[in-house]
Amino acid sequence: MPPLLPRLLALALSLVAASAVATPLVVGTYVYPGRDRAAAVQPLADLVGARTGRPVRVRLWPSPSALVEAFRAGTADVIVPNLHAYLEANTGAVTLPVPDVPPAQAGRYRSVIVARGIDRLGQLTPERAAGLRLALVGQDSASGGFVPLARLRQAGLRPEAFVSVDQAGSHEAVRRALQEGRADVGALAAEVYDAAPLAGLAILWRSDPIPPGPLLCRDAAHVPCHDIARWLLESHVDAPGVIEGLRAGWPEFGDAVRFSEARGFADEYQTGTAP
Repeated sequence: MPPLLPRLLALALSLVAASAVATPLVVGTYVYPGRDRAAAVQPLADLVGARTGRPVRVRLWPSPSALVEAFRAGTADVIVPNLHAYLEANTGAVTLPVPDVPPAQAGRYRSVIVARGIDRLGQLTPERAAGLRLALVGQDSASGGFVPLARLRQAGLRPEAFVSVDQAGSHEAVRRALQEGRADVGALAAEVYDAAPLAGLAILWRSDPIPPGPLLCRDAAHVPCHDIARWLLESHVDAPGVIEGLRAGWPEFGDAVRFSEARGFADEYQTGTAP
C-alpha cells in the first residue's frame, strides 16, 4: 500500500484537475444597439464547449472598456473586442485569429468627420470649435471614437475644445443628432454616413481603412488558448456557424468565411494616437 502522503498528493491533484474541468469558461463581448451580440457569439461558445468538454457561458458587458476591465480581472476568458478593446487588452493575452475580411470590404471600414458650415478640417480651429457641438459614438469606439479623436488632436483640437460632446452610443445615433440639428460636428463610420449623406454637411476627413480587432484569449493555465486558435482556423470546415454569427454581430467583418492569423495588422494604431 502506498504511503499516505503520496496518496493525499495524488488526491489533491485529481481534485484540482476536476475543478478546472468543471469551472465554466466565459466567452464575452460588448453590447451594441440593434445587434444581438449574445446570439452572435453563441456559436463560438458552443465550439469551445464542444471541444473542451467544459461548460461555457456567454456574457455581455455594456461597452468595450467594460469588456477590457472584465478581461483584465479574469472574469472573461475568450472575448470578441473592437479595435480599441483589443489594443487596451492584448498585452499579456493570447491574440486569436481574426475574421478574414475580403480586401474590397476591408477598405470600406473607415471613419469620417463631418460638419455643418465648414468645408475642410483646417477651418475647424479651436476658436470655432468653442461654439460647436460634437457627436461621437463613444470614446472607445474605433471609427466613431478614438480614431477620429486622434485626427482632431493632430489638428490641435481636444474634445474639451467643443462646447459639448455627445456620446451618442451608435453610428446611427450620431447621424440622427446631425440630421436633427443637435450636433454640428460628427464622427462616425464612413459606410453609415455614405449610405445616407446629409444636406448641408461636408466630409472634413476620411480615414484609411481601420482593421477590426482579433479575438483575445486569457493566458491562464485552465484556458486552452492555442487550441482555441487552431479550432478557429479550422472552423470554416466543421463549424461555419462561428464566423456566420460574428458576421451578424459585426458588420465590419463583411462576408468573411474563415479566420486568419493576426500578424501585426494593427501595429500602427495606438489608442488615442491613431492616424
